[in-house]
Amino acid sequence: MQNDNLRDDPEHTAAAQAALEVLDTKFFKALCEPVRVEIIRKLVTIGACDISTLSQGLSQDRSVISRHLATLERAQICASQKIGRRVLYDLDGPYIVKKVSTILDALEPMARLCQPFEEFNNNSKGAA
Repeated sequence: MQNDNLRDDPEHTAAAQAALEVLDTKFFKALCEPVRVEIIRKLVTIGACDISTLSQGLSQDRSVISRHLATLERAQICASQKIGRRVLYDLDGPYIVKKVSTILDALEPMARLCQPFEEFNNNSKGAA
């Protein structure tokens, strides 16, 4: 079967390339796990805190929460800082806003260029 959706126009190619460049799997993967989203919610609500505080009210062991925090750190969604014997975690708000803004800016042209089944629907209306 031949793919009739391939487009040769430069505007579509440029928009698609810009979108592909900002789709960061580490960032999206970090946001796709319900426990990590709950950790983010706690950090938004509480602010900088240690793993003991974060684990309160969550059903996972501290070791599991620690692994989730490591994933969030790799994605640069949160940062840690050792203060004395405690490690505090906090969200990196400026990075998150910049990342989401960059993604939205890159994807905005795709909203105009990628209308679901637009060409198919337009062609079938003319044939009717």
